[in-house]
Amino acid sequence: MASRRRVPSAPFDEATAVLDEPDWRYVAQPKLSPILRGALDAFYEKGFRGTTVRDISQRAGVTMPTLYYYHGNKEGIFTALLESATKDVLARAYAARDAGGNKPEVRLTYVIESILLRTLISPRMVALEPDIRYLSAPNRDRFERVRTGVERLLLGIVREGRRRGLFTVSDSVLTTRALLDMCDAIPRWYVECPPKHRAVAQRFGAIALNAVGYRPD
Repeated sequence: MASRRRVPSAPFDEATAVLDEPDWRYVAQPKLSPILRGALDAFYEKGFRGTTVRDISQRAGVTMPTLYYYHGNKEGIFTALLESATKDVLARAYAARDAGGNKPEVRLTYVIESILLRTLISPRMVALEPDIRYLSAPNRDRFERVRTGVERLLLGIVREGRRRGLFTVSDSVLTTRALLDMCDAIPRWYVECPPKHRAVAQRFGAIALNAVGYRPD
């Protein structure tokens, strides 16, 4: 089994910054229990508000008391799915940044690739993210911290590239958010047509360089 790697200097709870594999490019399909597989189908088709615990129990082939025993309630099931989708996003992003050395252009492409390699593996899970707004504040805040951590990391790279004259962006914050919006949208294009994950991730890493106006030394 690969050793777990703690990623240093992250501006978030470092307990989340654990990489299960030594290579940030390696991404395995999330392993879901029958309950979570049934829940994913139900939430994807009906959304969080339109899904009932009974819907999930029928799809999973388990009783409702069993669902409540393992996850407490519908929000607990939804939260477990989101954790499976996002558990190592930050760790991969920091590992990708470190792999880029001292070159902002390489760091940028690697971080974009790391985000997409994770989300392209499970595009239907990505489609659930808008329903995070329906979660209670503590659960909602946990996932907002993941987004904030990735944004801070990417913003730091964009600002460094701009400072060194490699990137020609007029607004680093807006550019960073535009790149993250791109990463959010791409997996939804492939929900019914699985892509070649690494090829797609590399392609959009190159597009990210164009977006920041990369100019080689």
